[in-house]
Amino acid sequence: MAAQSHRRSKVFISYSHQDAAWLRRLRVHLRPLEREHRVEIWDDTRIKPGSRWKEEIGQALAATKVAVLLISADFLASDFIARDELPQLLSAAEKDGATILPVILSPSRFEKTPSLSQFQAVNDPSEPLIGLTRVKQEAVLVKVSEIIEASLNHWLATAAEHGREDEAVRTVEPGRQKSLLIRQSPGHLA
Repeated sequence: MAAQSHRRSKVFISYSHQDAAWLRRLRVHLRPLEREHRVEIWDDTRIKPGSRWKEEIGQALAATKVAVLLISADFLASDFIARDELPQLLSAAEKDGATILPVILSPSRFEKTPSLSQFQAVNDPSEPLIGLTRVKQEAVLVKVSEIIEASLNHWLATAAEHGREDEAVRTVEPGRQKSLLIRQSPGHLA
């Protein structure tokens, strides 16, 4: 079980290529967390030409601790997402406690899709991002970054509390882990 938790350290963003502009905007909001070495964000734009893309996606899915699902009609229509990404992400949530964060981009059948709607969406499905002002859209994306940060902080603190500090520490850059864990869980490591 500990090895399973250790492997799960990435934030995986699942999206339809029709929604690539939303992916780019979300990555802007997540960049400070990456820069601080708090998270490793993965989406398929990291796949290099000539790579075995299905294997790379499979490895990233196997290491997912938090999955952000950019939900739209195009997302729900994607056979690849439905067949290759969602089953692994849903299994990770059930078996390993991975966090699933649906972000509703546009009107879709999200609420009629029980496998997804069982997870609380970041924003109200009746108020998808495309219907919001730019300021409100940005606020939702900030909220996504805050939820990711809180989820990973909780995971690190829980690992430390259960004597798995080394497991939590290896998921962030060497030299930063101890201070990061002390800051996140005072009283547990100090």
